[in-house]
Amino acid sequence: MAAAGHEDHDAPSRAETLRRQAERAFLSGRADEAHRIAVRALAEAGRTAEHSGALLLEHLGRYLDAGSTSWEHDYFDQSLAELAPDAPPRERIRVLCSGGLARLRRGRTEDGAGALAEAAELARAVGDGALEAFVSTIVAEAALTLGTLDESLRHTRRARRLGIESGRHHLVVRSYFNEARATYLRTGSVADAARIRGAGMTYAADHGEQATEEGNTLRLAFIEDLIEAGRWTEADELLGEPAPGGRHGSLNEVEETLVRSWLLTWRGREPDPAPPFVRLVASSSPLHEAYLLSLALAAAARLGDHAAVEELTGRALELARGHLAPPSSGLYVVDALACAIRVQTTGARPPMLHPECAPHRLLETLEAVLARVRHHVAAPYELTDGVAAVARAEVARAAGARDPSTLGPQEAGHWETAIWVFRRTHARARLVHALLGRAACHEPGDDHAAVLLDEAERIAEPMRARPWRDEIARLRTVHRPARHTGAEPRALPALALTPRQREVIARLARGRTDREIATELHLSVRTVNAHVAQLLTRLGVRNRAEAVARYVRSVPEDGEGGSRESGDA
Repeated sequence: MAAAGHEDHDAPSRAETLRRQAERAFLSGRADEAHRIAVRALAEAGRTAEHSGALLLEHLGRYLDAGSTSWEHDYFDQSLAELAPDAPPRERIRVLCSGGLARLRRGRTEDGAGALAEAAELARAVGDGALEAFVSTIVAEAALTLGTLDESLRHTRRARRLGIESGRHHLVVRSYFNEARATYLRTGSVADAARIRGAGMTYAADHGEQATEEGNTLRLAFIEDLIEAGRWTEADELLGEPAPGGRHGSLNEVEETLVRSWLLTWRGREPDPAPPFVRLVASSSPLHEAYLLSLALAAAARLGDHAAVEELTGRALELARGHLAPPSSGLYVVDALACAIRVQTTGARPPMLHPECAPHRLLETLEAVLARVRHHVAAPYELTDGVAAVARAEVARAAGARDPSTLGPQEAGHWETAIWVFRRTHARARLVHALLGRAACHEPGDDHAAVLLDEAERIAEPMRARPWRDEIARLRTVHRPARHTGAEPRALPALALTPRQREVIARLARGRTDREIATELHLSVRTVNAHVAQLLTRLGVRNRAEAVARYVRSVPEDGEGGSRESGDA
């Protein structure tokens, strides 16, 4: 009897101890282990009424969401049912927030939005600023998942204000991370994201939040922005030296290892030691797998780790066929598939054995994933348009290498699309690759290629990007400008422009502004801006003045006629 009484007395403390162990395992990236421990905690809590089984079920739901792709059992519904009628509002709000996010990830949009709306209403009724900051943060992340960016920004800024007022600095740091994501998806600008995350880094430093989970997540995201923007020296300083003997236990440690490898391999350097890419990705949760997969595949491809590339490509195809949770993870799957395409279309690479890994099949899967994401999410995702354009260009180049009659202008057009997107989004690291791809499309000795190579070199030189500098040097030998004697300039060939591009450049030559051109052609100013950017790339010039000069010199020789509209003179 005494032993039984002692067990009953100890049951609540054991349940709480196990719950804390589960949470530590979860924060260390071991979601499956956390789930198993939480099941034991729930069994211990069932022996007494002194511990909230509803909250333990909420924990189980979160661990299951993060550690498994199987959602047959809904712990969140069970958790709501277990809540006592007089349960504290905080418990109900926590369960509603976790359940709402989970339902959104599973595609149950109405159920998820309803749960979050109920949580927000309860939080306002309680009148606790810290609690409202937490709920506003969750609602902002839900809106981000759905691609409703204006709503996400509104809730994010409210969460920041409430977090500052209530002293919840970790939520303020998290708000900077969310605002940068929403702004980036809306404007497509890497520079905008870096600016916002930089401000968040300053806040974290001022309030002692750098070493927290939120602070480190913001730091790694900021480093990725710097890499994309070509600010590699700053990225190096923030990364610092890797910790000796790192065990890669937590999600942040795995991400830092892969980000470091991503930067080093982009520079043409090999990490020492080379990370086990497949194992690192496998150790992550399904909610983060697509993102880490894109980093790992890019680094493994540049290192020539073909075994890892093949296994990771297979995983990317599995993700592409399954439910993307959240839907925005499809963007990382697109990036991963684009890396796999590059491996098979660039240089001497052993072909992958599975027929679905052929470049054209990978591109078909990439296009299908992109279409699914655009169907479910309202965000523009401009950078992904550039990634897809590069993949199309590389598949077109591979097809042209097998059968030159199929090449035509298709590859060049895809590269021009990518150049325009990467310029607009300030993704300078990706822009170099697109510029080199477009330059390679020109005939040997073409002066336009030299202009593209000049731009690529201006970006790559301060980045100390050795592989690109080597490729620029190689292409310069191919496209070395021919020397001409005599006073007369060499005649330029006819311009290979679309009818719309001809209309735009003809009006530029007459001194029209972009707004005036937009009015005359019944277009938006942004569309005219896009046509002008494509014209600069197509003509291989640096500015509008050079484009107009190139146009004027080519008109008398233009065999197609009609380059200038009647009355241009």
